Amino acid sequence: MALLSHDHATPRDTGRSRSLVPGLWALSLACALSCGDQASQVPERELNVLLVTLDTTRADHLGCYGHAAGATPHLDALAEESIRFDRALATAGLTPMSHASMLTGRNPYAHGLRVFYGDLAHRLPNEVPSLPEILSDLGWRTAAFVSAYPVSQVFGLDRGYQTFSSAVDNSLGSIDPSQKQRPTKFWVDARQNKSQRRSDATCDAAMTWLEEHAEDGPWHLWVHLFDVHDFSLVPPVAYARAREVVYHPEVPPNNLAAREALYDFELEFMDGQFGRLIEWLKRSGQYDNTIVLVVGDHGQGLMDGYERHGWPSHRLLYDWSLRVPFLAHIPANEGARFAGAEQGLVVHDLVRTTDILPTVLELLDLALPAGVEGRSLLPILRSEMDEPRVAYADALNLQERYVAIEALPEKQRDDLYAVVDLRWKLIHHKSHPEHSELFDLQSDPLELVNVIAEFPEEARRLYRFFEEHDAFRKGPLDSGNSPPNAAALGDLGYSGADSDAD
Repeated sequence: MALLSHDHATPRDTGRSRSLVPGLWALSLACALSCGDQASQVPERELNVLLVTLDTTRADHLGCYGHAAGATPHLDALAEESIRFDRALATAGLTPMSHASMLTGRNPYAHGLRVFYGDLAHRLPNEVPSLPEILSDLGWRTAAFVSAYPVSQVFGLDRGYQTFSSAVDNSLGSIDPSQKQRPTKFWVDARQNKSQRRSDATCDAAMTWLEEHAEDGPWHLWVHLFDVHDFSLVPPVAYARAREVVYHPEVPPNNLAAREALYDFELEFMDGQFGRLIEWLKRSGQYDNTIVLVVGDHGQGLMDGYERHGWPSHRLLYDWSLRVPFLAHIPANEGARFAGAEQGLVVHDLVRTTDILPTVLELLDLALPAGVEGRSLLPILRSEMDEPRVAYADALNLQERYVAIEALPEKQRDDLYAVVDLRWKLIHHKSHPEHSELFDLQSDPLELVNVIAEFPEEARRLYRFFEEHDAFRKGPLDSGNSPPNAAALGDLGYSGADSDAD
């Protein structure tokens, strides 16, 4: 049974989610478009889809998730008008991979964008259909306004967007950071002017586009906000002075308390810009006909990351990196079709960011392409029996030898793979399985105590997910690479006698 904050009657099952093999999906699309011009295939009042992604935003730093600082009044207000998912997990602690999962409904091993740079797996393959491609082909006007290099066209995330606006100088697309000797050549050191922009500039651009195109028919807009990712993207001076906040440009790297305070300050500024966007939708009359999805791509370690696991970044696979905010506003006329969609509902079930695409397609009564691993969230909202979901995440970028990860503990310098169910979480270290971790989330939600030695059978059970889904492959077209150190796996009682670890 779905874990909602209160009970609801179960309405009829609309049975509208459909799954087609790739050839049939393409054939049905071609048939639809050949029966008349594209615009005629879209109902006059079809729903719009707004996807707002909050980079590096932890769920527990939003007021609606229990944070006491009061930094997010506009996001909190939307939560009162939306469905809030309390336990939403991302598929990666890095921006490109996580966003690719949102847009395709696939885990990284299935969508193929696995690494930040270095080989072919740094770009979303053309063979993998995405939400903007599906909607654009069916007549939605599509646009994306993103704020930083990690979601730029370099990674193939622009596919399907008729308008794609980023803050990235095109010259950065030719930079392979692994080949650069000086840190100043790496993208993160060219931040202010070449590789990112503040949320006020991104929202201004998005609202200008809406002013020009929102009345032209149904639209899908992706707005990506980056402020809290980066300590260099501080709010305007006037904004800081108005709140009697003093910003010191050279915050010492080891002053984690100061950096956490700055994180919340930047989150407050970003929240204000998000509020302007929602205000525009309401003022223009678009809000009542728009699905609004707000989701984080990953979190951030901050002080607790350093204290618990020795590194305060977001590349690792602990809860502070993978648990993200997820709010879904469904227009009232659509919400009436199933119980549970009224304002302020809180869902406690485990959900994944891969569930976004199938949920949107079911709301729009559109076919689901084959290969999608996420599942629509509507059965949960209809209070139907829903098979428990299992979340996956990986981190294949922890062995790079550049400044950004010099402080990473040596035992974390590995390819990491995580699988999470309702109670247990396994983080598998591929090259050094002796460092793998199992957490009992029921008794240890902060993931402090590794119990893999006490519960090897749970580790074996979860490990089978990697084998069954060929998670060690690089991309959707590659065969998997068997994990090394099979003997060590066996010694730990970890892989199981029925697993093929050779």
